[in-house]
Amino acid sequence: MTHDNRFPRQARLLNSRAYTQVFSDVQFKTGNRHLLMLATQTRAPEPSQSRLGIIVARKHLKRAVDRNRIKRLVRESFRHRQNDIPSLDVIVLARPGIGTLDNQQLYQQLDRLWSKLSHQVDSTSL
Repeated sequence: MTHDNRFPRQARLLNSRAYTQVFSDVQFKTGNRHLLMLATQTRAPEPSQSRLGIIVARKHLKRAVDRNRIKRLVRESFRHRQNDIPSLDVIVLARPGIGTLDNQQLYQQLDRLWSKLSHQVDSTSL
């Protein structure tokens, strides 16, 4: 069993200070109708590790089970793509209407957004 697709503690934005650092210094931004990704170069202790934070407002999804489904799918998507993503701190924000997507649609949208984010980073580092 390979352990390169885990979602360890080092791969998470853990406190409000980490979130604030991303919000105050957004270097890369991509999104669509349902999701917004904000990213900055990582300030993680281990710089090769990307870190993820997720925000799903109760305003957009009333039930905790719905918010947790979105968060679970975002984490799963990140886990599979983290080796392709340059070393960034990323916050994924859910937008209104996200609850209308089924799991497959959400996963496809996340895949597209991870690619767009990676291309943005690649084009600025040339």
